[in-house]
Amino acid sequence: MSQQYKLIPVDLVKDPARPLRSNLTPESVNELVESIRQVGIIEPLIVNQTGKTYEVIAGHRRLLAAEIAGLTAIPGIIIEAKGIDAEILKVHENLARQSINAVDWANHLAYLKTTYQTTDDELGKMLGMSRVWVIEHLAILNWAPEMIEAVRAGKLAFSSGRELAQIKDDNKRRVYTDSAIKGGITPTLAKRWKLEANTPAIQYPDIDRAPDASSNSPLPPEINPACPVCGLPVPLSELVTISIHHQCRPAPVIPTPETTDPAE
Repeated sequence: MSQQYKLIPVDLVKDPARPLRSNLTPESVNELVESIRQVGIIEPLIVNQTGKTYEVIAGHRRLLAAEIAGLTAIPGIIIEAKGIDAEILKVHENLARQSINAVDWANHLAYLKTTYQTTDDELGKMLGMSRVWVIEHLAILNWAPEMIEAVRAGKLAFSSGRELAQIKDDNKRRVYTDSAIKGGITPTLAKRWKLEANTPAIQYPDIDRAPDASSNSPLPPEINPACPVCGLPVPLSELVTISIHHQCRPAPVIPTPETTDPAE
């Protein structure tokens, strides 16, 4: 692949035809603008010449920051890459920076698969990534909308969302996801929540059912766990799961007549 370095007038450099980032705004490059004003652009942009203009392959943020900083020309490396070769180069440049959110990766991978009719395995080899990496990122597009938006906005890490997305019950998944966004979560805890949510509920006998007249066996009593704080029995429907250190658990309170029935 031939390369040529030159200073290119900013007004001849165009945004990528298909930007990899969906969240590129002037506000997101404020620090880069200040850096460019002080020391200029240290790393040249990689561009592809199309007629008299140049399309950015790598360096979209630097182009926007240069425009805001008022530069009239930018350093660029002109390459000859077309089609999927240009797209793969764009992906490799951004993989090295680790600054693209997982949803944008998913959308771009889907675009590459559809446009160039590649398999997950072929795409992984071209990108230098595993087939599993490709499959897991493409799976994001099937997540619930609120989860996709949370990952896009940086409120939920992909590694944690990957676990929560496997919760089968929609309502449970929504509750756990909301808790993760509000309180933060690690991938390990997300996996634990997934297992907890997908574990079938224990079926207890219906104690309100009238005894079978033909049977002499009494109905087993309802078994409710004790609250570790007040010591009183807690209906299973009112249990709340919390995650704390083992040594931080409060000692259970043993119920007394005074605590169980203040009226006496």
